[in-house]
Amino acid sequence: MEHPSENNLQNIIQNAKTFNEIHSGDISLSRLHVSDMIEIGLVTEGKGIHKILGETIECAAGDIYIVGGGVPHGFFALNEKEFPTVQLLSFNADECLQGEYADIGSSDYCYGVFRDNSLISYAMLSSKALDEISNILLMLKKELTNKKERWQTAAHSYLILLLITVSRYINMAQTQTPIRSKEWAAASEAVRAVLERYSDSELTLESIASSLYMSKSRLSRIFQREIGESFLDYVRNVRINRACSLLKNTTLTNEEIVRSCGLKDIPSFYRVFKAVVGQTPYQYRMSHSAFNRLSKEEATTSILNDICDNMQIGKNKNVKNLVELAIKAGIPPKQILNDGLLRGMSIVGVKFKKNEIYVPEVLLAARSMNESIALLKSEFEESFTNFKGRVCIGTVQGDLHDIGKNLVKMMMEARGLEVIDLGTDVSPETYVNTAIEKKCSVICCSALLTTTMGAIEEVVKLSESAGIRDKVKILIGGAPVTEEFCKKIGADRYTPDAATAAEAAVEFCSMQIN
Repeated sequence: MEHPSENNLQNIIQNAKTFNEIHSGDISLSRLHVSDMIEIGLVTEGKGIHKILGETIECAAGDIYIVGGGVPHGFFALNEKEFPTVQLLSFNADECLQGEYADIGSSDYCYGVFRDNSLISYAMLSSKALDEISNILLMLKKELTNKKERWQTAAHSYLILLLITVSRYINMAQTQTPIRSKEWAAASEAVRAVLERYSDSELTLESIASSLYMSKSRLSRIFQREIGESFLDYVRNVRINRACSLLKNTTLTNEEIVRSCGLKDIPSFYRVFKAVVGQTPYQYRMSHSAFNRLSKEEATTSILNDICDNMQIGKNKNVKNLVELAIKAGIPPKQILNDGLLRGMSIVGVKFKKNEIYVPEVLLAARSMNESIALLKSEFEESFTNFKGRVCIGTVQGDLHDIGKNLVKMMMEARGLEVIDLGTDVSPETYVNTAIEKKCSVICCSALLTTTMGAIEEVVKLSESAGIRDKVKILIGGAPVTEEFCKKIGADRYTPDAATAAEAAVEFCSMQIN
């Protein structure tokens, strides 16, 4: 069996050390520890309380608990003078084990430390067994700390030896885990369902309650009482814990993390992650050493993906900071523009067409796009010499509306086009003269009033008489405008929304250049 990577081995032990966790007064007021790691807690000295789910159990030297990832638990003091000394080992089975030993549904999961497919195992050790397991923990810690020759193989071997040894003592133990109430069993099954199905965005309390043959409201009350938090909060924390692990240990994009963790979408992922962790996903990834060990290609991909993601949620400050980071990292401006900014804006356009987002979100994204492009131009002007096309746009004569026109302009600029804004109440002559003088490939006419639609037809006729109709494409749009009207007056394309208009303009400009 291959041993896990160095990065995963570093995560085997979060707290492989002696620690005292002292709480006086009502322990129910203390926050329990929740992690996606499996934890082995070995009480080496003293007495205290181990609170698991909704049960409070006295613990003493020789007690060993193995708690599945995602199960809330913690060790506490009996009072101000009596508290337990615990050696705590944390590891991720998916990252450190393989095959059936990493399969949560297998009887060999973690080398059989979980009896009866439970999420919690317990044994009372003799003094000899206590010394044996303490020594294995000590050797494992030494290998991870000293990193001598072939330390990865040694550390992995000690981890397996520890699990096998613990499993033997658990199977030999006469004392059963003192948690067997029906309500605890229901809460335990709900926790198991979440840990197995957290990647399913359709996971609900109702579906779990149905599998347990109880009402949703009853399971909700039991879950709150036994786990100490609501079902929704628990699911959220499990998913965010998993997202943290993926951000820290992989180069997956945020979009891939959203899918693998059962989260809704990029905007809600950023919002919830910031609320729970206190950092954005990008900040979290940057603050961990795993990111710093990425290859140049992986780091480039990560930065560009974060630019794309932040574009979609209109985080202007984040986008600008990321663009500055990309510049400092030596990423070519064209790559920043195409693989970061334009890719993000294209996704915004698609979502806008599907009515998944609305005008305010598009405006925020367009603002981020324009300010970032200005930053790129000021730093690397020579990289933007490739001509993509020029467009003139305006609201037709007699019409003073400009919101739709401005949105189209921003979407076109976000696609890399140069846009000449003629404003509102624009005469047909101004459209045609501008197209001739500025060598525009496209004329865009917007009309929000039925009474001004005739001005669009005048633009078409005047472009024909001026001899530029075969050189210039005419796009039209606005609330009263239709496809039938477009065909009737001889315009080139009717576009129902800003994203479609930008796509059509890019298409026409490309045809003119080629």
